[in-house]
Amino acid sequence: MRKIIKFIYPDVPDQTFFESCGVGDLITTCFGGRNRRCAEAFARADGKKSWEDIESELLGGQKLQGTLTLLEIVDVLADAPIKKELPLFAAIYRCAFKGAELEEFVKNLNTKQMHPGHAYLVNPYEVKK
Repeated sequence: MRKIIKFIYPDVPDQTFFESCGVGDLITTCFGGRNRRCAEAFARADGKKSWEDIESELLGGQKLQGTLTLLEIVDVLADAPIKKELPLFAAIYRCAFKGAELEEFVKNLNTKQMHPGHAYLVNPYEVKK
């Protein structure tokens, strides 16, 4: 998150990330937000339900923000030099929109493939079949 924001807004002070709008908001979102709830439903459905279906089933008219943000950031980073430095972000995108297996994502969490220093992938946003 910090790397993406620093790329888009290079002058943002580091302290911003440690205020309530940074880490505090991230913690709240991860443990109780609608994006987490919908991501869990997506994982339980093994990618067989669309985000739109999950949104209508769980959110009672509210809109899912995380998936839209993910797509916007992918677009912003399309030609960015930092794109290959964000393997976790790319893996989330592949699972959410490209049909990548969630099991593979979990298996690779602690591997060189997920470490930014090993950004050797030609296009980390495409699913390898």
